[in-house]
Amino acid sequence: MTCNMPEHSKDESWDQHLRWLDLVSKECKTNQLKRRRENTEHGGYSS
Repeated sequence: MTCNMPEHSKDESWDQHLRWLDLVSKECKTNQLKRRRENTEHGGYSS
């Protein structure tokens, strides 16, 4: 992913945005693992 922000930038809103993206990414991964585990326990996907 390309970023136009300079490496030396100390913009607090940009840092907060990056932390938010990390949080969302971790939450998505956690939810995916939880769904896989639940599907395995219940014998696959339910419709």
